[in-house]
Amino acid sequence: MTFGLLLRPIYRLIGVVCLITGVMTGSKQAAADPPLLQPPNPRQNVTLMCNPFPPSKIADRPVMPGSDVEILRAAFAVSHIAVITPFYPWKRAYLMAEQGAADGLCSCSYSPERETAFLYSNELGREHIGLFSLNNAALDGIEQLADAKQLTIGVVAGYTLESQARNAGLDVISANSENALLGLLLARRLDAIFSFQAPMQYTIRTRNQTHDQQVKLTYRDIDNSPYYSCISRKAKSSGFLLERLNHGLTVLRKNGVYGDILEKYGMLAEEHEILAPLNNR
Repeated sequence: MTFGLLLRPIYRLIGVVCLITGVMTGSKQAAADPPLLQPPNPRQNVTLMCNPFPPSKIADRPVMPGSDVEILRAAFAVSHIAVITPFYPWKRAYLMAEQGAADGLCSCSYSPERETAFLYSNELGREHIGLFSLNNAALDGIEQLADAKQLTIGVVAGYTLESQARNAGLDVISANSENALLGLLLARRLDAIFSFQAPMQYTIRTRNQTHDQQVKLTYRDIDNSPYYSCISRKAKSSGFLLERLNHGLTVLRKNGVYGDILEKYGMLAEEHEILAPLNNR
């Protein structure tokens, strides 16, 4: 009994030493552990509805899907977000994005009424806008859109250009694509087309190649304006997607990738072989 009582203080001392050693070892282990990983991105992919609008958006060429599509993919790739780009006619694409069936639109022009449904990105690109006609004399004296009131004008249904033409008091016929408008113009059902320059150039060139024609239109430049990518306000994490897209666009402009993509699609050079410009304002 006496011997056992003598050993108790020793046991207590050993226990205290072990406890201190364990705490110190645990502290060292905790210090050596890597920090907790940040939570993953709230979005791993984004679906942006595209309408055929070559050379910016090309529906039937997966290897060359268009400059806007490639810029959007590269911009979101900076944040490891994949981009899915289904193609639909403009009005359907717009409606689906507006209702939240998709995360947004590949691109759209600015209009105040669209701000209720969409968040606008930083500038994605710029577009020249003008009038196209088979008849040189038809565009004489036209300096602004309101000067074309004597003409029957074709526009793509749903574009902001349609409302601009109607607000200017023009006689307007709408169609679902630039190609349909060109067909109406060649059939003499239109005096002129009011559209964006780049997709009309592409449409004319494609028609000339496929139909072995040499269609060349007179072009009157009316305006040029920026366009954007639009994120639906109903999209999940819409603010996050907008911030990541803007960040990616900034990176692409700084590292030169943005310019490389435009150059790849020939969008840094003026093309006149299928247009006869009346002015170069």
